[in-house]
Amino acid sequence: MRPHSRENLAKLVILTVVVGLSGCAATPEPTPPPPVPSPTETFTPIFANNDEALAAATTAYAAYEELATVVASEGAINPERIQAVTSGSYEQFLLADLAEARSAGLRTIGTATFDGVRLQRVDERATGGVSVVVVYLCSDVSQVDVLDANNASQVAADRVPRTALEVGFDWEPGLDGVLTVGSRVAWKGGGVC
Repeated sequence: MRPHSRENLAKLVILTVVVGLSGCAATPEPTPPPPVPSPTETFTPIFANNDEALAAATTAYAAYEELATVVASEGAINPERIQAVTSGSYEQFLLADLAEARSAGLRTIGTATFDGVRLQRVDERATGGVSVVVVYLCSDVSQVDVLDANNASQVAADRVPRTALEVGFDWEPGLDGVLTVGSRVAWKGGGVC
């Protein structure tokens, strides 16, 4: 999994539009300077404090795990449901992964759990609302089995049941305090699981 951001996608879209339209204009219009916030503008934080941000991230991850469990247990039918709790490139990766699982006739039984959630950082001014909150957590898949169409387990005997993860949560303006899973990568540092 490679984490990407909405910012990169936005830059690509803007670049595509600019390159596509560059031959259409007789003379380029000068680009206005970016707006400078006035000294009287105030920043309204999303969360009252770090504890509130951590609680929101924990709730968002629980919602993600719950929905991911349902979608995977149903053989990844209607995988777009996962879009309610995911965002960005992670969402696209997960949709592709679920499509592969559906094509292979795979489904899961059991429920993944998580614990040890620790706040890494809160950046409420993050560009595009990407990685507003980042946490470390320990994902436990010891109670999950992956079955093929013949109900034969596809889980490797040497599977590691507990994995440390770094999870980034995105925030979309207008959805105060609502976070979605925007990145989810293995954490190689210690002290999580």
